[in-house]
Amino acid sequence: MPNNLISRVIHSRRVQKAALDSGALEELARPYVAGIFASTALERAELMRSRGLEVSFAYLPQRGSELESPAAYRELLENLADKGIPAELSIKPSQLGLRESERLAHATLRELAGEAEQAGSHITLEMQGFKQYYETLELWRRVRDDHPSLGVTLPVDLRRVESDLRQLSDRPRVRLCIGSYPLPRGLGITREHDKSRALVRCLRFAVESEATALLASHDPRIIAIMQELGRRNPLSDFEFQMFLGVRPLEQRRLADVGYRSRVLLPYGPGWYEYLLTRVASRPQTAYGYLRAVFDKR
Repeated sequence: MPNNLISRVIHSRRVQKAALDSGALEELARPYVAGIFASTALERAELMRSRGLEVSFAYLPQRGSELESPAAYRELLENLADKGIPAELSIKPSQLGLRESERLAHATLRELAGEAEQAGSHITLEMQGFKQYYETLELWRRVRDDHPSLGVTLPVDLRRVESDLRQLSDRPRVRLCIGSYPLPRGLGITREHDKSRALVRCLRFAVESEATALLASHDPRIIAIMQELGRRNPLSDFEFQMFLGVRPLEQRRLADVGYRSRVLLPYGPGWYEYLLTRVASRPQTAYGYLRAVFDKR
């Protein structure tokens, strides 16, 4: 079943109603979502840390309520500070108000970055597609001047990312990944093999230039290459980042052999849309989703 057809099926009102009525959603969400409330996400974080993993939190607002995210992150930071848990906050520019005003986003990010540092944590900016690429990069540059732990995400399937990466200075924290947003024709790398090669080139440059490389990938080949790059550059600073519920044994294996392995913990009232996005991107999970929905009936 093609991915676009899968997406239409699982987003259909009939399937959504059946899922909500059956309770299948809660069962399916548990491996991939850390809960609705910060308290539940923190419990999940403590469990992950007991297994040797670092944690990253991503707040999931309801549609149309993205500007409530800073308050949610502030509540989370207070709890992290009280519990002595260092963490990464993975924040979308739209949650900072970038779509409304660059000034608002700048002020909000600056405040959150300072509060995160006081709590022993740090922030990594996500990248939300090409339309906001330049604004997001500039936002990161401006705030990082005063908060050097602030990280940024670079999607390597955008052709210009390699040159942009080479222009970053002062050992930045850079999350490198293959992007999930569509790109304008001619500006993006389209072949999967070429995307992987671009990711490897960017990882190599980041490691050799003493940047902190955050590899966001579940690909066994890329992970093995990153390990080899680390062996060749023993003073390099890097970590592996993966989604909650995806390759959990590999996440723990990396931690067990001494690597910094971080798991992304999505939580919040917008978990339903997040779950559907994750399901639609993985056909095998989608089949399980549909089976669970209708078996429960």
